[in-house]
Amino acid sequence: MKEFSIAYTPDSDDVFNFYAWEHGRVSLSAGDYEPVFHRGHIIELNHAAQEGLYDVVAVSSVFYPRVADRYQILCVGNSVGRNFGPCLVSKRHKTAAELAGRRVAVGGHPTTGSVLALMYCPGIELVEMEFDAICDAVAGDEVDAGVMIHEELIHYIEKGLVLVSDLGAAWCEDTGLPLPVGLNLVKRSLGPELARDIAATCQRSLLWGFEHSREVYSFASKFGRGMAREHIEMFRIEDFLCIPEDVREAMKIMFGRVASMNLGPATDSFEVTEGIENPEHLLVKDSRASA
Repeated sequence: MKEFSIAYTPDSDDVFNFYAWEHGRVSLSAGDYEPVFHRGHIIELNHAAQEGLYDVVAVSSVFYPRVADRYQILCVGNSVGRNFGPCLVSKRHKTAAELAGRRVAVGGHPTTGSVLALMYCPGIELVEMEFDAICDAVAGDEVDAGVMIHEELIHYIEKGLVLVSDLGAAWCEDTGLPLPVGLNLVKRSLGPELARDIAATCQRSLLWGFEHSREVYSFASKFGRGMAREHIEMFRIEDFLCIPEDVREAMKIMFGRVASMNLGPATDSFEVTEGIENPEHLLVKDSRASA
């Protein structure tokens, strides 16, 4: 058996996406390959992709231009915010203008959250820390504000923090397009046939998960704040299953802005590895409520 490596974040939507594959409910059509799964926070996986450590890896969408020569984008399992995304929150400040010159915590840089913060709140000073430590840092006045991602989008309210700006909604209003938050990548060196098999297997994994959501939510809730269902259901199933055209258009804009902000090289074009054609047609009706 030939091993290949898959790395994703311990965020509930990524855990949901890969659950069925990682637990043997689905497998590659090519029987001579065995996946080995790894988990790591997004900034760690961004750097791992830059070093080419994994065959399949999740990255921040803003980071893709740095690794485009080595990886293609998988059509499946990508995080898309439609009128929501990373949120800038504070304890004492209510507007982005008040934060100019102040310390804002982010879960690494460059990540989608940090780049959006710079885009829509110019003049801030970024402070990098673990994403799940940011709520407490803001509440404890260690920093003036923080960017919430993953289940922290729900958790910060419990800490008494207030929303300064939904950066995802700001992007959607600015561009008229959804926000590509995170992308799943596949190494070019694997070749197109295996890459397509990987994409299709990821889609089957998702479909299995939606049909057996109670089991998958139970497992995914072991990670983060235990709010897997609430977090995952913020996203559209169809966006997970295959990147729609409006998201692909948004990616072009995002990559262009990354280059204009000197946070990555110019990326004139990108390739998406496709899987099952029209996978949404295979969804079981009301699968999110299934056992």
